[in-house]
Amino acid sequence: MKPPKNKQAELSMIYGRLSVNGHTEDLSTQRKCRPADWDKQAGRVKGNKEEARSINAWLDLLYARAHQCRQELYAAGKPFTARQVRKLMQGEELEPSKMLSEVWNYQLNYIIGLIGKDYSKATLEKYQAGYKALKKFLQLKYQTDDLRLDQLDHQFVKDYEYYLKTGHHVQNNTAIQIIKKLRTIVRIAMDFGWLQRDPFIAHRMRATEVHRDYLTGEELARLATKRFSKKLSVVRDLFLFSCYTGLSYADTVKLAATDLVTENGETWIQTHRIKNNNRVRVPLLPPAKLLLQHYAHHPRRPEGKLLPNISNQKANAYLKDITRELGLNKRLTYHCARHTFATTVTLTNGVPLETVGQMLGHRSIKSTQHYARVTDTKVRTDMQPVKKIYTGQALTLVTEAE
Repeated sequence: MKPPKNKQAELSMIYGRLSVNGHTEDLSTQRKCRPADWDKQAGRVKGNKEEARSINAWLDLLYARAHQCRQELYAAGKPFTARQVRKLMQGEELEPSKMLSEVWNYQLNYIIGLIGKDYSKATLEKYQAGYKALKKFLQLKYQTDDLRLDQLDHQFVKDYEYYLKTGHHVQNNTAIQIIKKLRTIVRIAMDFGWLQRDPFIAHRMRATEVHRDYLTGEELARLATKRFSKKLSVVRDLFLFSCYTGLSYADTVKLAATDLVTENGETWIQTHRIKNNNRVRVPLLPPAKLLLQHYAHHPRRPEGKLLPNISNQKANAYLKDITRELGLNKRLTYHCARHTFATTVTLTNGVPLETVGQMLGHRSIKSTQHYARVTDTKVRTDMQPVKKIYTGQALTLVTEAE
């Protein structure tokens, strides 16, 4: 029994004391009695009156509940404290759910610490953009910028997908990539034991197939021989270099002399992709070698690099002008160069898909299949043996009798 703060009060509050391994925790029994009626040794109210019996019955119930909670925690096989017994008795959470922000910030800090090793700066920016979109959704849907992990369910994921397509105004494939970031966060939380159920277990999204433009052999030749202004020529040449090597824009402008190796008289590009650090090894084709020679002493070539450096945004803007001057009815971006390499330069000329994938720096053949397109020229070439078989054969048409 604890003495009341108001010394004039007749009744004092009865407290229970839990002790586990020498550590104690007090809890209020929500019952009071007069100090003179309290049996300190027995820990009960004296007498046999109705009020005394009612209070003692309640104290017996709390005593039994304390031992029951202790048994439950002991059966769980984990160490526990007096505070955890008290929380269990009072219906509180033993371990409050982690917040979504805690896991996301953990992953952001993890990526930041491994930039240049396991992750690129672009990956960090994608996670940051995904987190920004998620907080906007939480503000709109829940009027908060954070949520408990145990509040995540299938409806939350579906509502988030709907928001990305209608409120955030992104296309289906972009929405898939943003949601993948959230799925990674959820998987981390489950791996750490912070989340027990997977809100994505019934979630399905199908990517929309994108047919990105590429240059045919004839168009590639026109691009290489047409005269452009000085600013457009530099972008044209960078684009051509990627068409002949399969390198992305970022990998093209970072290319250094140390990335070129010579073996048995043949020059190779040997580097690692910025995007995923995958190894890239590509034989240097004659047109690509000529481009390197042309820019060997170019004033806009950064120190130690092999080609001029122009921002990706400006390069894509200039490619629109180049497309217009060529009279092409295509939407060319710098990434189309990789598709041109995969389709026109290699696959059409009989290079196996597995080899193309290795030169593009892909881990999976599925990634390469998104780039490779079977062109009409390849179909025509492959069908020539079949055409010869049927050429000159007599064909008798059997029709229904009149």
